[in-house]
Amino acid sequence: MDIRAISSTRFAVGLSANDMQDLDITYDEMDYSNIETRRVIWVILDAVRQTLGRDIDPSGNLMIEAAPDNSGGCLLTFTVPDPLRCTLPPETVVTKRPEKRVYEFETADDLLDFMSADGLDPSELKIFRLGERFRIILCEHEPNVSPEEFGEYIGSDELTLAVTAERWDSAAQ
Repeated sequence: MDIRAISSTRFAVGLSANDMQDLDITYDEMDYSNIETRRVIWVILDAVRQTLGRDIDPSGNLMIEAAPDNSGGCLLTFTVPDPLRCTLPPETVVTKRPEKRVYEFETADDLLDFMSADGLDPSELKIFRLGERFRIILCEHEPNVSPEEFGEYIGSDELTLAVTAERWDSAAQ
């Protein structure tokens, strides 16, 4: 298990194919209404507590985004809402990563660092620029590293995709 803090409210857990086998779960079986998924989340959160020193209550508000990786493992991104800002009733939700995702990077260096860490070929990406900021649209690519370590997840809805394509300049390869 590869556990990394992204921010004070987000952390990522990379599970290898061996980790998934040890936990006796597959990506397709991940659904928080499934008791086995809940068991796995408790095991993972216990490992997070030991590694990061953060005690996360899965019965509180918790968003978990699951994405398969190319090696048979899975990347889980956990978001814990700020308790001072969150007015929603306690709920834990596991969602599957959408097919197209938009990420924004503050600088070209941040974008290049992500592409280098992930081993991405720039000619295979849709890259957009607005001033000094950059956006990419990841289509069907499952990153080997979390893009949130280098930039910010903007969204996956049709409006976000359309605004990016229409208002941002396409960066020439």
